[in-house]
Amino acid sequence: MARYPATEGDFPMGLTQKVQHWLRTLFAADSGRRIPLLLEAPAWSEAPSPAPALARAIAPAPRPVIAFRRNAVFAAFNTAMPVTDRHGLAGRQRELVRLMDSVVIQRKHALIFGGRGSGKTSLARVFGDLADEAGCVALYGSASAGADVGGLFRPFLAELPMTQGSHATIGADADVQQLANLFVANVTQRTLLIVDEFDRVESPRTRHDVATLLKLLTDMHAPVQVVLVGIAGNVDGLIASHPSLRRHLFAQPVPPIANDELAGLLRLCGQQAGLELDERAVERIVGIALGSPYHARLVGMHAALAADTARRDRVTLADVQQGTADAIEEWSDLSPEVRRIFDRALRTAGPLRSVLAAAGALASQSQALDADRLARASADLFEDARDSLAAAEQAIALLRPALTEREPGLFEFEDSLSPQFLVLLATETAPADDIARTPQAEAPRERIQGVAAL
Repeated sequence: MARYPATEGDFPMGLTQKVQHWLRTLFAADSGRRIPLLLEAPAWSEAPSPAPALARAIAPAPRPVIAFRRNAVFAAFNTAMPVTDRHGLAGRQRELVRLMDSVVIQRKHALIFGGRGSGKTSLARVFGDLADEAGCVALYGSASAGADVGGLFRPFLAELPMTQGSHATIGADADVQQLANLFVANVTQRTLLIVDEFDRVESPRTRHDVATLLKLLTDMHAPVQVVLVGIAGNVDGLIASHPSLRRHLFAQPVPPIANDELAGLLRLCGQQAGLELDERAVERIVGIALGSPYHARLVGMHAALAADTARRDRVTLADVQQGTADAIEEWSDLSPEVRRIFDRALRTAGPLRSVLAAAGALASQSQALDADRLARASADLFEDARDSLAAAEQAIALLRPALTEREPGLFEFEDSLSPQFLVLLATETAPADDIARTPQAEAPRERIQGVAAL
């Protein structure tokens, strides 16, 4: 069990430093173009008029100042759209190689899974681009909650490379065998069908039919393979329908990104926006993100906007402080009920506040949360194992309105983007600059890798 001194030099370690130090040491062994700041549009002009008052009344309002660098910041740190350029996909080289080996070379189907904001869709998009270069046709679609197996694959029909003159259709009552026969008889080129948001499919019958289809396509040597993208909860359910599918399916988790890769992503985004990021600013954002590219981009974007507002070309630690506050506000506006639950829990937590922070840190890495692992993490973090299980159970009870129970005693946050914000809210009382006081405290939070072993 990792331990740390109660003080760091002459500075007492507060909650923020303890969380950082624990995340760093727990798995220590694993461990562009420049754009003008502003360009004012030319003033609106009109020919002289014999009726100046009337001309002023009907003249359009002055055109707004166009902040080109702000536009560049939004484009570079984009949190709304998946990455499609392989150079903008940070920390996923290993996953791309494994997908290419398993899907393109070994001809397996694949399941890409991870939490919301982990970069699943971006990974799938860039993989599809690489597979296309390798001679496959990669087509993208998105699942809908009420779709049957025909509804999932019908949208691909218009783009499939099929025999000339083929008039194949997928009827409303098409069964799995008919669908497999259609792909085998009509598709003329190796094709990958990438189905995003597969976790939205709630029907056990549809999941069973998809598993059957994947097995049939493999058994029939079809030129079509399927890549499903969704949350981890679908892995066991899909395989349980056909245990033999394990031989034909490759499961690719999307884990948190290593700190150095996240730091590189932030620097690249800054370069594309015409901004430079201080190292301390980069480290702070990486520590906040806990391995999540979404949170890194979100806080980085708001920090860059703060620097741009101050008419500076460099993002500082103060900008990150402002950017963090703005990011919390943006998330709170989108998830007001979860924010209220967190605020209520933190107000009543008392000494359990630190356990709530540990809960957020654990959930940010593995999604699943249970009292036993939280108790072990809290005891390791705060050097006090007394009543740690009871404290963990109380903390989960405080957070319970924001959690769903996946199975008895195993919980996950309904808003899978919220754990990082819980950590921020639980540690926000710490002085903003105390992290940087010592060399040891300078290091950002290390991502927890293999946290399920706790």
